[in-house]
Amino acid sequence: MRRLQPIALALVAAVALALSAPNPGDAALHPGDTAPDFRGTDLDGVSRHLLDYRGKVVVLFVLGST
Repeated sequence: MRRLQPIALALVAAVALALSAPNPGDAALHPGDTAPDFRGTDLDGVSRHLLDYRGKVVVLFVLGST
């Protein structure tokens, strides 16, 4: 069982890396470009869209934990 843990972890890491790689068809963003819209949920459970804040300064703080 212990021998499979590093293999499983490496497999999960490889899949995550492959899924996070940019698609060749995606255009790169440059300074001054409009950011793509995305949706996130705040700490109160409210869904927020980036487009709701168009024309305003937005600072994103992304927190991750294990």
